Amino acid sequence: MPKPPSADTTGHVVHLLDRLDAFESVPESLGLPARLGPVGHSLFAAANVVATLGVVAVLMLLWSGATPGWWFDAIFTILLAAIPVTIWALLVGSISGARKERAMQAEWAMLRDGVRAEHGVVLARDIRLSEDGTVSSFDLTVSGAEESVFHAEWRPRSATSRGLLQPQVPGIGAPVRIWRTPVDGDGVEPTSLIVVEVADPSVVAASGRV
Repeated sequence: MPKPPSADTTGHVVHLLDRLDAFESVPESLGLPARLGPVGHSLFAAANVVATLGVVAVLMLLWSGATPGWWFDAIFTILLAAIPVTIWALLVGSISGARKERAMQAEWAMLRDGVRAEHGVVLARDIRLSEDGTVSSFDLTVSGAEESVFHAEWRPRSATSRGLLQPQVPGIGAPVRIWRTPVDGDGVEPTSLIVVEVADPSVVAASGRV
């Protein structure tokens, strides 16, 4: 019996290709979405400082001025304080995510020579749409060798990437090529880094190939 797939897709990425050619070449990288670099984080932090100082100034005016009562001041203090808390949490999360993804990319590069290919199929998919109706991301549930089942996620490489249309998302039963980093010391469980290559069905349909 195959093990139920974990909901965690960390390190499991989908590469959407024009077609799955017979020639197999290990992906150069995991192809994770671009994140803010050190300069971007510095600018984000500077903007956060300005926003935080602005909120503090507003709160000082609020508590020193005439208001309907302390309850009014308290409510608006909570609402305004949520602004800097949220933006600093976003910055911390971005830095942490970038550090984790750099480590995964480095691990992939180090283990790339030992990566093996196997073939599988799509068992299920979960599509998330943006406001304009294009695909913002999707998850594939994939069955690989030895009845292994896992989730992998596709996300656009950058915020300016061309939107993906729903017909471009692989359907159930679509063939995939799976690249795994080498198994660990006990020779049973694979490490967490997996690249799933799958063909864009709209390109396959247009070319007349199956």
